[in-house]
Amino acid sequence: MKPFPIVLAAFIAIGLASIASAQTIGIAVTESSANDYDADVNQAIRAGATATSLTLFWDDAIKAGRYAPKTDWPGIANSYYPGKHIGIVLSLAVIDTVTDRRPTSLRALPFDDPRVISAFASYAGEVLSRLQDMDIVAISIGNEVDGYLTTRQDWDAFAAFFKSAKAAVQKIRPNTPIGFTTQWSGFQGADRGRALKANAASDAIFINYYPLDNRVHVLPPGDIAPQLDAMVRMAAGKAVFLTETGYPSGGCGASEALQTQYFQELFKALRRRATDIPLVMLVWLHDISPESLQSFSRYYGSSNPCFLSYLATLGLRSHDGRDKPAFTWLKQQRR
Repeated sequence: MKPFPIVLAAFIAIGLASIASAQTIGIAVTESSANDYDADVNQAIRAGATATSLTLFWDDAIKAGRYAPKTDWPGIANSYYPGKHIGIVLSLAVIDTVTDRRPTSLRALPFDDPRVISAFASYAGEVLSRLQDMDIVAISIGNEVDGYLTTRQDWDAFAAFFKSAKAAVQKIRPNTPIGFTTQWSGFQGADRGRALKANAASDAIFINYYPLDNRVHVLPPGDIAPQLDAMVRMAAGKAVFLTETGYPSGGCGASEALQTQYFQELFKALRRRATDIPLVMLVWLHDISPESLQSFSRYYGSSNPCFLSYLATLGLRSHDGRDKPAFTWLKQQRR
């Protein structure tokens, strides 16, 4: 899951004293109702921010076959973040959860069609040329691709595309870890083998994990340690990048107390897994606005009240800028 680009949401890495220095811990910075993004970033920096994430949708950038985005997010990031002394985790969302984000002219083609691969290489080159001053921590080519890929043929085509896409990106950024994000549930059941096969070319296993059952009810916070162990075993020697994780404070079975407990259990588990899980991103800084929630409801085609309450209360702070107990606890860990 990713916030929409109108929010310019960011993953901010917080160097918490209780976590081994080898790990990067992040917070996805969604704006509060004050609509002052710079103030939110400065708040994160004062908490120890060292990196931020930039999520880009391929179809937003291509007009009439040319790179012509309405808003040049890479250029803005390149001019803004170096002055803040923070790097970025770059997501090139060719797939975003349930949606194909390729330009319209390419969507009828299989992902491994040479025209798709060539067009992506050109697009990635345009993006990276505008990020020449940025420290890029990692690059994800696709977000929660298991939400869109439904057949073995789809997975095989994406795996071939990813291998070629990674090679094109790696020529420009040779020392940057490259992968694609999959929901933890995407590594279960019939999709497990397909997801692992597609990850053969990845530098790390990028996983988005939210402790929810199939009714979107929250699971017990204490279950996180065995889940992390299962991820590490499955990765079979590759690093695990926990690219998204969070716990709602309201809704179906959730509360602010359970949200706090989740992060306490998460950080306790991470202390023993710093080498295996070097990157962790927490979602989100602020609860999203009612308007953004409506946008997500339309985007995912869901009016499930449990799903909507989960999305609405994932923030570590309320939309009007109040610290929830989980955020208060996180800040205390740096003292």
